[in-house]
Amino acid sequence: MFNHWVTILLTIAAVGGALVTVYGWVRAPIRWWRLRKKKVLSFAQNDIFCFWTVGKLNDQSEPVTLVSGRWRVTNNSNRDVKITNVRLSKYVHQSARFGMRNPEDERNILVYGNFPIASHQTLEVEVVFTFFPSIGRTPEPIISDVIFTTDNSENQQSVRAKFTYGSKSR
Repeated sequence: MFNHWVTILLTIAAVGGALVTVYGWVRAPIRWWRLRKKKVLSFAQNDIFCFWTVGKLNDQSEPVTLVSGRWRVTNNSNRDVKITNVRLSKYVHQSARFGMRNPEDERNILVYGNFPIASHQTLEVEVVFTFFPSIGRTPEPIISDVIFTTDNSENQQSVRAKFTYGSKSR
């Protein structure tokens, strides 16, 4: 009976040792693969400044929709990254403007254009879309992915966003 238990324990030890060895071999490639898939930019939506409104453009009878959003965007890479384009996944916009500001800057200056976000820097990005004809249904929120395109290999990152109806006080 004693030999029977010794054989079982030795088998468990041998199989366990083999599993630990195999895990050691595959752990490094799995870790590399996960790190490779890390997003270049990370986004934190500022819900207070994500809204949509309806207005008139010049003397047109058809209303236009303005969709505005803000995100704190962090560059997680070791190189500078530019956001070169932005769009909503569900809708085709008439125009899109985006600007950036450094949240640490006391002057609170919003600069429009696609200048680089330095490595490991966080900037506030503001986007304003114009849609004609109008989109959205009052007072329902507009929920869509916002797709940011960067200059690095035409990398696109999608961020789910909820835009509430009505402008917020700035």
